[in-house]
Amino acid sequence: MATLKTRARIFVLVILAALPALLLTVYSAVERRASTENQARAELRRLVKLAAMQQWQVVEGARQMMVASSQVLFTLLSDRRRCTEYFASLLAQNREAYHSMGLFTPDGQLFCNAASWRDKVYSGDRLYFRLAKETGRFTVGEYQVGRVTGKAGINFGFPLRDADSKLYAVAFAGLDLENLGRMAEATPLPPEGILSVVDVKGTVLARKPAMPERVGKRLWNSQVIDAVLAGREGVLEAKGEDGVDWLLAHEVVTQNPDGAFPLRVMVTVPLSRVFSEGNRALVRDLLGISLATLFLLVGVWYGTEWFMLRKIGGLLRAADRVRGGDLNARTGIPYGGEELSQLAQAFDDMALALQQREQKLQEQAISDPLTGLYNRRYLNEFLPRELVRCRRGAAPLAVMLIDLDHFKRINDSFGHEAGDVVLKAIAALLKGKVRGSDIACRYGGEEFALILPETGLDAAVRRAEVIRLAIARLVVSHAGAPLGKITTSLGIALFPDHGEDSDALLRAADVALYAAKGAGRDRVVVGSAEKR
Repeated sequence: MATLKTRARIFVLVILAALPALLLTVYSAVERRASTENQARAELRRLVKLAAMQQWQVVEGARQMMVASSQVLFTLLSDRRRCTEYFASLLAQNREAYHSMGLFTPDGQLFCNAASWRDKVYSGDRLYFRLAKETGRFTVGEYQVGRVTGKAGINFGFPLRDADSKLYAVAFAGLDLENLGRMAEATPLPPEGILSVVDVKGTVLARKPAMPERVGKRLWNSQVIDAVLAGREGVLEAKGEDGVDWLLAHEVVTQNPDGAFPLRVMVTVPLSRVFSEGNRALVRDLLGISLATLFLLVGVWYGTEWFMLRKIGGLLRAADRVRGGDLNARTGIPYGGEELSQLAQAFDDMALALQQREQKLQEQAISDPLTGLYNRRYLNEFLPRELVRCRRGAAPLAVMLIDLDHFKRINDSFGHEAGDVVLKAIAALLKGKVRGSDIACRYGGEEFALILPETGLDAAVRRAEVIRLAIARLVVSHAGAPLGKITTSLGIALFPDHGEDSDALLRAADVALYAAKGAGRDRVVVGSAEKR
């Protein structure tokens, strides 16, 4: 050291001063790596839930179509030609979504099909048929190749039963896998990410990026199949068939009556990609220290590094916020022709598109498509939260269930379109009768629910009577014909008098509703506390 010149000594001191920063950078890189993995897991969970919701909409669309067609199908059971023509017309309207539709007899023989066939076709061995026949409910099948069309897909089954649960036929609709593929393509993915939709056995039904040769084949790793199919959702690490380590998130789309999960969405991203930003950050930090040292010695690079790091920092902060679920995040960087400005503009455009898409999906997930009211799913989310707030503030809350009396007569006499007109009219009336703090939901079928925070028993009964009388005064017409007087039965349950949680309150209101019907309908009945 004594032999070194002053300039060399300063150089050595600068290097020694940089060592703590170097060690701190390495330590921060380790911390950042762990944080990056947690953030990546959270982002994959969000993406896989979004993809599962999109695929659920496909299944729900099929279920609603088959329910809506069930009454018509009962009239076609004795006429094979008319049955075939009906399904051909229905298939023509849904050509992009399905490749076949038809009816099977209870013994599994094909009765009619939108597509033409020659020989006898038996499907009694198909999963969707067996479950629909055994459970009497809508079912989702597994990957199969159609025995009439020869096309790959999955089938939905819906049993046609009378009031005595006698099975007359099983309707089916064969979903075109390209429809699942289109929904998959609409899901945003991280760079190098892969989205797969698999059936109950782990067979690939759709994939993004598209890879047709993978469709119809099981997942590459039996251990991955066992781990994924064992639960409803999760995030795990797995080794791909190419030897690459992947981070994998999975989520079920729907559940069959037998408890199995016929559809599941998986999103995978290479672990190397997950940590690439952390690795780049480490290199960047080390380079920054080296540059800082050179700045002290040379005094040249300071300004350039300052402007660059400032913009990169803005991008990283915005990326962290988006990764954490804050889609309002923007870089705040002025746009221009320079590369980082162009990258900032592209990032902001991507965040805006994600925000708009997520908002649209959230609205669809909590709304009833017919009436525009909140759906039962939103009620099940809102009511427990509201009870926590009321319990904390020692405030009452009323749950009101409303059921249309003799609604089946309207459907039977005037048709289901008339019934829909009635439901829309009731929904419009309820919207006008609720406060800003209340919510009105379509609870199911012809049944509605009102959640009335900070509402005592007397006020709830008064409001129920106002609603009952308002509905009785409704004049509803369809196709120029009046549908007659509409009456309702209403059941009321009060928190905390009749129940401490949402399930107890809904049960108490339901019991009161049925008491109102049993007492002659067109009246309001208040529930009572559950017996322990």
